[in-house]
Amino acid sequence: MGGDLGPKTSLEAALSCLERHPHLTLLWVGPESSLAPLLAAVDEKQTPLLKRLHLVGATQVVEKTDDLMVILRQKQDSSMYQALALVAEGKAHACVSGGSSAALMALSRHLIKMLPGYERPAFASHIPTRNGMCLVLDIGANLSSSGEQLYQFGQLGQALESSLQKNPQVSLKLLNIATEAGSGQDQVQAADALLSADTKLNYLGYVEPQEVFDGQADIVICDGYTGNILIKSGEGVSNMLALRFNEDLQRSDLTAQQIERIMQAWQFQFDPDRLNGAFLLGLQGLVVKSHSYANTTALTYAIEATQDYVEMQVAERLQNEPVFE
Repeated sequence: MGGDLGPKTSLEAALSCLERHPHLTLLWVGPESSLAPLLAAVDEKQTPLLKRLHLVGATQVVEKTDDLMVILRQKQDSSMYQALALVAEGKAHACVSGGSSAALMALSRHLIKMLPGYERPAFASHIPTRNGMCLVLDIGANLSSSGEQLYQFGQLGQALESSLQKNPQVSLKLLNIATEAGSGQDQVQAADALLSADTKLNYLGYVEPQEVFDGQADIVICDGYTGNILIKSGEGVSNMLALRFNEDLQRSDLTAQQIERIMQAWQFQFDPDRLNGAFLLGLQGLVVKSHSYANTTALTYAIEATQDYVEMQVAERLQNEPVFE
């Protein structure tokens, strides 16, 4: 319900996923007065898919202007609260939301709880680099983080990425304005000391922003304010380059078919829609945050990424990683 484009986009994405994945079942949480008419208007060809799309009623929605204490105490029948409660109660494997990041983090901590010994969750997402993909966290859950929290993000990041890649030696770096010892803010230097002292981590020191996109690390750690600016700047540059690239191609001697093939390859690598969906890492369950402005394509990718996490049992495997022992 929280996405900027409204529940119609959510329904279109859900039906797209159900069509492509015959074993998938989805729970759609929100006010019946808003969602039921959309279900009734589904095209006849897609009606059979509704057997695997179950409406769960909620009488309230979380607004972006809502105070967190109001959300926690007075909006317990909101769509976000109820969706997360389904995960906490084991009635759903995961929750995908396009609502407020702050509300999603607060309700997730309240209902699903943190992994033992960890203070705050972090939004983790992969971004494209010269050498493949890089996991960046935090990208928006916490505007500021202590050195201890940044260190914990390093543990969480290595646990996730080593699980996904099945490689315990994934490389980990800490985002900073320089790579020299003693540079950066106090909390960054404190995190550097903690990360360096942990022999379970494959920590390789500082990384500067431009080096992230050069592919110098498998995992990059930062606070949510810095990480959010990093990935949004990357998206903006990628979109600008794609537009200029396309303009240059249109002026070339290439055929329309050749241009389309080139742009499809570019889009597959760098399209932000394809990378939609940030894992809220550090919880005892699986929660994924979609961009609030996600279109049908982007939301479809977020749901499919979540399905992949569920099938790989990532939430369960994270709790058994060596860094948590």
